[in-house]
Amino acid sequence: MPETSPEPPVTCRPILNEAEQEAAFHVRTEVFVVEQGCPPEEELDEYDAVAQHFVALAGDEVIGTARVYSLGNGAAKVGRVAVLREWRGRGIGVALMEAVWEWAGKAGYRECVLHAQTYVIPFYKRLGYAAEGEIFYEANIPHRKMRRRFGEATEELQPGKGWWKF
Repeated sequence: MPETSPEPPVTCRPILNEAEQEAAFHVRTEVFVVEQGCPPEEELDEYDAVAQHFVALAGDEVIGTARVYSLGNGAAKVGRVAVLREWRGRGIGVALMEAVWEWAGKAGYRECVLHAQTYVIPFYKRLGYAAEGEIFYEANIPHRKMRRRFGEATEELQPGKGWWKF
């Protein structure tokens, strides 16, 4: 039986340099433009210049990304959350969202909001986000607004459970 090498550990953190930023944009293009058929001209936008970007790294390979920027009034907008297809189902999206959440709390935000594609609403609910309002369309994909406020504990996110750690 051939020996397989173990997967490298996954780290989620803010982007440190231009090379990581370019790799994150590549992940977004793969997920949103190639897989989901979103218009390429809509993928990179004016918020990229003001957002704090995050990466999920397997070793030094960027395999996931997210961004967060201020909406004002203590609210942060989380978006462009993407994990490469071959890395999904391993808790990387959870770890990435927890890194964003931790950063947003330290940055003084009172809440995070996002526009979730409807098929991933259960994922965000497990992370403590609550859906609100009606379904709407972005890039011809159904979405729903979701919100999570700091200071609101959820059963799944009790300290010490560590279910998002790898």
